[in-house]
Amino acid sequence: MRCLLGLTLLNLVFSSAGSAAPIKSLDFSIHEEYTSTRALGMGNAFTAVVDDHSTIFYNPANLAFRESGQLRMFLRGGTTPETIDLFDEIKETDKKADSLAEDEKAQLYADLIQKHYGDHFHFRAPTLGAMWVRKGWGIAFIPADVSLDLDLDRQIGPTLNVNLYVDSTLAFAYAKKLKWLGRRHELSWGATIKAVHRVYVGESLPAAALADGSDVFDTKNANEGLTGDLDLGMTWKPPASGFLKYMKPTFAAVGRNLVDYGFTTNFHFIDKESGEPPKLGRRFDLGSKWDLPKFWVFDPHFAVDVRNLGHENWSVRKGSHAGFELYWKMFNWWKGHWSGGINQGYWTAGFGARLAWFQLDIASYGAEVGTDSSAQEDRRYMVELALDF
Repeated sequence: MRCLLGLTLLNLVFSSAGSAAPIKSLDFSIHEEYTSTRALGMGNAFTAVVDDHSTIFYNPANLAFRESGQLRMFLRGGTTPETIDLFDEIKETDKKADSLAEDEKAQLYADLIQKHYGDHFHFRAPTLGAMWVRKGWGIAFIPADVSLDLDLDRQIGPTLNVNLYVDSTLAFAYAKKLKWLGRRHELSWGATIKAVHRVYVGESLPAAALADGSDVFDTKNANEGLTGDLDLGMTWKPPASGFLKYMKPTFAAVGRNLVDYGFTTNFHFIDKESGEPPKLGRRFDLGSKWDLPKFWVFDPHFAVDVRNLGHENWSVRKGSHAGFELYWKMFNWWKGHWSGGINQGYWTAGFGARLAWFQLDIASYGAEVGTDSSAQEDRRYMVELALDF
């Protein structure tokens, strides 16, 4: 209910800004259309590691190495802990502003923004989705993945920066092994074809706009569109000798959103004059995985990735990912993992447990939301509940 309240309060913010001219929002982060809770726990270094349902979006080539099928239906959500407190403060400010004059309202909102100067807030609304993967192929459907980022800073006076994405995604993936390098090499390629409908709001709202009027939500501030795109991946497991035979190295490369022609098809569900959202953004991921010797019930491995090469906000820090995963298995119906790592320069930790058909995944991770010259961590937490068949 508090999460739904947060979205309602966001609507109130826009309704109070209905008569103000829109100003483009600032955003220094790297937005990811789909993220795996398990991957985030190990630093999001997942390109060569991925062996579950999320293979469709992280590296479709790994579907060629699957031995069995998996149907996963999940509910996932995440947030910066302080986000809910901010929503409560906005609600209280709205109540106080009802009985004030316009200049007093503006000052009230200015005080709220100044209190949080430099703060970043993230909210990933509870998302339902389903993925079905088998050896060599998979299909995924995510009806509405809602991601909200808020920055409070000083531009022309106290300003609230809002970046809101609502993505609906349908994807199909296919993979096959290749014999180009001989029998001792395991090589595969894979492709994911996806259709994405996006609603996007990116606005900078000065305090005066927040206090100006109480019109209904101005849908002209939102942009929407439909696009189709393609991901291509390759995975290579070379033969290893000596000490390396115990580590079983794996290398992977993925090009995502390779077409990247933009959301040119607009059905105008939101508004007949709605514009085009930002493109998905062509980007490239490189990754490696290294297994460690198994012991007792544990199967450990670690990984290093360079992700999102080509993104406009990419930097060495924002593209660097590393992590480890300590996978454990007591029985076929009782297994899980512990994980940790570094995501964009900040620590991560994760835990997963499966009991029969029920799966729980939890992750804490830091995201870099600052500029190249001024680093800023946004500490986030994500929880995922799922049924696996």
